[in-house]
Amino acid sequence: MSLKLRDLIRQVRACKTAAEERAVIAKESAMIRTAIREEQEQFRHRNVAKLLFMHMLGYPTHFGQLECMKLVASPHFPEKRIGYLGMMLLLSEQADVLMLATNSLKNDLNSDNKFIAGLALCAIGNLATADMSRDLAPE
Repeated sequence: MSLKLRDLIRQVRACKTAAEERAVIAKESAMIRTAIREEQEQFRHRNVAKLLFMHMLGYPTHFGQLECMKLVASPHFPEKRIGYLGMMLLLSEQADVLMLATNSLKNDLNSDNKFIAGLALCAIGNLATADMSRDLAPE
């Protein structure tokens, strides 16, 4: 079982040296990778939030890109919100994974929930390529 985000932040802040911080991050990254491999859906949003924290600290988090896509496809708003945030931070316009998001973006743009449509619009504004914009223009 991996740590909660709050506990991870406390552990990182309590580190006295950079080597100690790297050890904490490496241990938690390994636990997150294990959770991804085992398809632990109940902790997916928590793990992506921890990856975002690690990303802000400058550690590699590319292994969480597909988890963001899975959260974006979720029907629940809190999970979608973390997924879109992760997608905007962890992906760039050149990422191959971004093409997988086009269908989810199209569905969310047509959502009755204005907050979900807003998340999709924000993601398009940050990540859209010319091809993706062409595909999503009719929506």
